[in-house]
Amino acid sequence: MKRVPFFLLLALPFFLLSCGGHNHGGGDIPPLVLDNGQPWQANPETTSGIAVMQTILAKYEGKTADDASRESLREELETAFQGIFKACTMTGEGHNQLHNYLLPMKPLFEKIGEEPATESEAAISQLKQHLSTYQTYFQ
Repeated sequence: MKRVPFFLLLALPFFLLSCGGHNHGGGDIPPLVLDNGQPWQANPETTSGIAVMQTILAKYEGKTADDASRESLREELETAFQGIFKACTMTGEGHNQLHNYLLPMKPLFEKIGEEPATESEAAISQLKQHLSTYQTYFQ
């Protein structure tokens, strides 16, 4: 299980460079806002990537009781997440809002696969809820 966090550390510079090298900084993530009351226009690859993550979660529904299943779930979700960053073509405030939406997922990925399983299940539940809000902020 320790190879995944190491992989993420190695991949972090790629994430940051893949969407134009913008500063994604650390610290607090600003709250999501709408585009004058309307969802932001997202690129199709982002919307597809979110759908892939939802499909992955559905595939593992009720199958995360063991460490190996949770680790597989985590790896598949992280791969899909990376794909969203690789395909990032958005600019401007919509781009900023997309990152405000995506970055809260990273700590949830870290909890998936950890012991106790109840923490992992709570992170999975939070991730499902978070993904369900995508259509509120992006179209």
